[in-house]
Amino acid sequence: MVLLDALVRLRGAAQLVAWHVHHGLQPQADRWLAWCEREAARLRVRFGHARLGPAPTAGENLEAWARDARYAALWRAVADCGAAALLTAHHADDQVETVFMRLARGSGPEALGGMAPAEHRAGGWLLRPMLGVGRDLIDACARERGLAWIDDPMNADEAFLRATLRARVLPALAAAVPGLRENVLRSAALLRETGDALRAAAEADLAAAGLAADLRAIDRCTLAALPPFRRNEAVREWFRLLCLPMPTQARLAQWVAQMLLGGSASASVEAPPWRFRRYRDRISVERCGARDWRRDPPPPVALRWRGEAAIELPGWGGRLTVRPSTEPGAVDAAWLASQPLEVRSPPAGARLRPRRGGPSRTLKNLYQERGVAPWLRAAMPAVFAGERLVYAAGVGMDASGEPDPDGPRVRLHWRPDDPEDPRSAGFEPAAAV
Repeated sequence: MVLLDALVRLRGAAQLVAWHVHHGLQPQADRWLAWCEREAARLRVRFGHARLGPAPTAGENLEAWARDARYAALWRAVADCGAAALLTAHHADDQVETVFMRLARGSGPEALGGMAPAEHRAGGWLLRPMLGVGRDLIDACARERGLAWIDDPMNADEAFLRATLRARVLPALAAAVPGLRENVLRSAALLRETGDALRAAAEADLAAAGLAADLRAIDRCTLAALPPFRRNEAVREWFRLLCLPMPTQARLAQWVAQMLLGGSASASVEAPPWRFRRYRDRISVERCGARDWRRDPPPPVALRWRGEAAIELPGWGGRLTVRPSTEPGAVDAAWLASQPLEVRSPPAGARLRPRRGGPSRTLKNLYQERGVAPWLRAAMPAVFAGERLVYAAGVGMDASGEPDPDGPRVRLHWRPDDPEDPRSAGFEPAAAV
C-alpha cells in the first residue's frame, strides 16, 4: 500500500495497474481480493487479479509453489497490460531474511547477493524501489499517510523458515550486533557484484566453448581444460540459461565427471526437462522423451524429381533442395530426373565416394569422422537411385558417377526445418566440395 500510494503521487494513477494474486490459501482470500479492488478504485488506479490453481499436495514446498505461481501470474499480467515494468514492495528486512535463508541452504555468492533492485527478466523489467528501506520506516510512512493494509497470517506462521527468522532469529542477532541490517545489506551488495563477475566469466567461457544462441551444444574440451571453479561456474551458468534448477554439489560433480571428464566415447545425463548427451568432444542437449531415431526412424519416401527446386519431406522434418552446380559430385540433371528415387535411413554399411578419384568409404566411417552422433544417424536421410547411394545428409554427394560434360548438373542438399533440431549440427555446406 505504501508503494502504490507513492507511485500514484509520483507517476499518476493513469500510468499504473494494481494487480492482486489470489492464492486461495486462506479462508478470507476472497475478502482480501474485494478489499484490494476497493482500494485501487479509491486511488483511481486500474485493477486486475489472477486466481492460482489448486495448492500443491502435502509434502511439496508450499512457499516455492506460491512464489513461482505468483510470479508467473504477474508476468502474464505485465504482458496482457503492455506494461513497461513490474514493481514489487520488497524492502530491506525482506532482503536480510532472503540472505539468511539462502545462507542456511548453502547457496553460492550470486544467490547470497539477495534480490537485485532492478533486473531484466524474460517478461520485462522487475523493479524493487523500496529494497533499501527498512520495515520500520515503511510502517511509519503508512501511519503518517493514514493508509490501511492487511497482514497475511502466513507471514507469522513459524512453520515457514522466513517467519521463524523474522520472529526469533533476526531480532536476537540484531540485539547482539548493532547495525546488523546495514551490515548484511552491504555484504549482499558486495556478493551480488561478485556473482555478476562470476556470471560474466562463465558466459565468456561458454562462448569460448561454442555455446551459440540456441544454447544446445558446446565443446567439452574447452570447459574440461578450465580450472575446476571456472568449469563448475560455466556448467551452472549453462543450467541457468536452460532454466534448470541449480544442481547440488554432488549432482554437479557427477555431471562434470560424465560429461566433461569421462573417457568413454559417449555419455548421457538427464536433468528434466533436458537430457545432456556427449559424443566424443561435443555435448548437446535435447528434450527428455525426444524421439529415439534408432528405434523409430522416419519412413522411406519414394519420389521422382521433376525439376523442382525443393522437395518437402515432412516425415523427415525438412526439405531436400536441388540446385544447379558445376562442383565435383554434382550429377547429371537429366539422369536424376529419369530415376525412381527413394529417401530412406542409410544402412551403416552403405558406401559413398566423397571426392572424385578418392576411395569410397562407409557412411559409418564418414559420420564418425564428422562427429555425427550414433543416435542421430538413422534420421539423416539418404537418397538412393535404385541401389546407388546418390546423397547422404551430413556428408554430401557421391562422386562416383561420371558427369555429362554437356548437360546441366545439380547437387542435392537437405537440412531440418527446425534450427534447434540436433541434426542441424555438423551439416555439410550447401555447396560443399
